Amino acid sequence: MSSIRNPFFPEIITAFQEAAGLCDMEALVMNTNYDPQRVRNTVSRLLGLQVPGVAVLTSQIDPSVMATLARQEICAVYLDLGRVAPYVSNIAVDYEQGIVRALEHVRELGHTCVGFIGGSPNLVSAQRRRKAFLTGAEKTGPIRTQIIDSDFSVQGGYFACSKLLGSFPATAILAANDLMAIGAMHCAYDRKIRVPEDLAIVGFDDVSFAQFTQPALTTVAVPLEEIGRVAFEALWTMMTDPEHAGSEYRVQTNLIIRQSTAPRPEASRVPESS
Repeated sequence: MSSIRNPFFPEIITAFQEAAGLCDMEALVMNTNYDPQRVRNTVSRLLGLQVPGVAVLTSQIDPSVMATLARQEICAVYLDLGRVAPYVSNIAVDYEQGIVRALEHVRELGHTCVGFIGGSPNLVSAQRRRKAFLTGAEKTGPIRTQIIDSDFSVQGGYFACSKLLGSFPATAILAANDLMAIGAMHCAYDRKIRVPEDLAIVGFDDVSFAQFTQPALTTVAVPLEEIGRVAFEALWTMMTDPEHAGSEYRVQTNLIIRQSTAPRPEASRVPESS
């Protein structure tokens, strides 16, 4: 996984370990901390341990690492990164479905100026969520949009929100994950901007504590437990198949409406200086 500190991963890992346990398999959990060299070192260690399968649930991986696993005939399942082949399966998350629904939701509430706080541009997951937002904006228009890239952290969400509000009259903000949405909520609080009365905020992932923020966070839910379970099932299917054939697995997203979104305020808010 990319980071043990990211609340996106614990639910996935727990479900993966439970599924592995049902098949009398031991699950080793390794953290790459978004470091490409650490990814390579981790894979080398797993090769040394002669593991039969690897679930690569990181945000990005060097193609050479993927080629190494396939060449060594080790079954591998990837999250949004794999191309199906022998020894290779992929789990594809339907980001667009959830983001389009989120945009429809804020548009139904009367918001026409919508900001987007994206993740690190070099991460495939961030690129896909950004593209889904742009595609969704075209489908649900007419709306004005502005995108500020960040780093998937609470602090990144805070500063991206500050930059966005200083240059764009957003009355709604979509964030590419819940941590940045929470950072945006804190930024709004510091600026004495009420959420959701003055500014609607939507997250993405629906991590376990999203429902306990104040106000409770409206977010696009990714079925984290399902991803963990499917990741193991994909590996088990390949490992027990004489041909070791890979498959594509699709998981859906859906909007969870809570308290951080509300109708657009009647009077347009003048953007504050940064």
